[in-house]
Amino acid sequence: MRRAELVAAVCAVATLAAAPAQASPERGKELYELHCGGCHYERVHERDRWRSKINSMADLRAEVARWAKQTKHAFTAEDLGDIVEYLDQSHYQLKR
Repeated sequence: MRRAELVAAVCAVATLAAAPAQASPERGKELYELHCGGCHYERVHERDRWRSKINSMADLRAEVARWAKQTKHAFTAEDLGDIVEYLDQSHYQLKR
C-alpha cells in the first residue's frame, strides 16, 4: 500500500471512530461491563485529573481504541463511540 493510500485509510477510520451518529451511553455501559470490567474496575477512571491521560474527547476516543486493539476486541466504530459516550457521561464530563 502506498503512503497516500495508507494516510487516506487511517483518516477514514479516524473519522468513523470520532463521530458516531447517535452514541448510546446505555449500550456503552453494557459493552464496558461485558468486555472491559473484567480487567479493571471503574475507579481507574476516577484518578486525579493531573494524573490522567484523558483531557479531551479525542484523548478518550484514542485510549478506548488503543485498549480495544491491545485486547483484540473487534469493536465497531459504533461500539467504540458508545463506550466513549458512557465513560464521558459517567466519569470524565469533558468539554465538547
